[in-house]
Amino acid sequence: MSATETPHSKNGRLIEVFDNLLDTLRNFIRENHVTHEEYRHAVAFLGKVGQKGEASLLCDVFVEVSVDEIDNDGRAGTITTIEGPFYVPDAPALKSPCVLPQRSNEHGAILFFSGTVRSENGRPLAGAILDLWQSDTNGRYSHFDIPEVEAPYNLRARVTTDQSGKFEVQTRVPGPYEIPKHGPTGALLAALGRHAWRPAHLHMKVESHGHRTLTTQLFFKHDRWINSDVVQGAVKQSLIVDPIKHEDPNELLRNGMRDPYYTLAYDFVLETGIGEAARDQRN
Repeated sequence: MSATETPHSKNGRLIEVFDNLLDTLRNFIRENHVTHEEYRHAVAFLGKVGQKGEASLLCDVFVEVSVDEIDNDGRAGTITTIEGPFYVPDAPALKSPCVLPQRSNEHGAILFFSGTVRSENGRPLAGAILDLWQSDTNGRYSHFDIPEVEAPYNLRARVTTDQSGKFEVQTRVPGPYEIPKHGPTGALLAALGRHAWRPAHLHMKVESHGHRTLTTQLFFKHDRWINSDVVQGAVKQSLIVDPIKHEDPNELLRNGMRDPYYTLAYDFVLETGIGEAARDQRN
């Protein structure tokens, strides 16, 4: 801490946000006439959330969409959506074209996912990185409900685009899944009369030097949960895709494929990076 810096100036943002949160909670309690019994129930619930390690899950389901909306308001390029609780850093680095790491007996239809990463001025971004992660066809994620010893970094990778900013990844069509529902978050959803399902989707962080990192998801058009995601507001129209199914026997033979497969093309546009102060002025 410098000679002129005080604890208050150092933690000014924390103090401002905490005071506003406290005022909001106190007003909420007054306006809704919250009883002491209800207050104790809420405190016990938060205790269970902590004990079960569901703080990230709870916040990502109910709050992260709003944070994403505020943080990316007025942003240029591909639209953002939530990161969610299943991201894992330091996935294997691969160069396009590539196959995502997967088990030798990985189930699900093969998906060829391709596209180009561009700057908002249309310039292809060579060497951009797509940090990709997804569930398997049964809705399970590595590091969470797929044991690492069985498949480390299953269906996860950091893929580098080629000199034309293009990428091509072979993966599997993901499945929809229920978020963990046997803990306090699931109990709350049940009490609210809401299901715990997320529609099938692909996750990605897309980054390139001099540009803002994009965190988003692509959702599959005909998924039964596409209009009722448990994370309300996460599905956005421009992020809904409709992969093409290839099942003609002659086409399969020509491409050396035994079973029907899918292709999906999607281009990502990154906003040119700007400082926080300039961003605040623009917004």
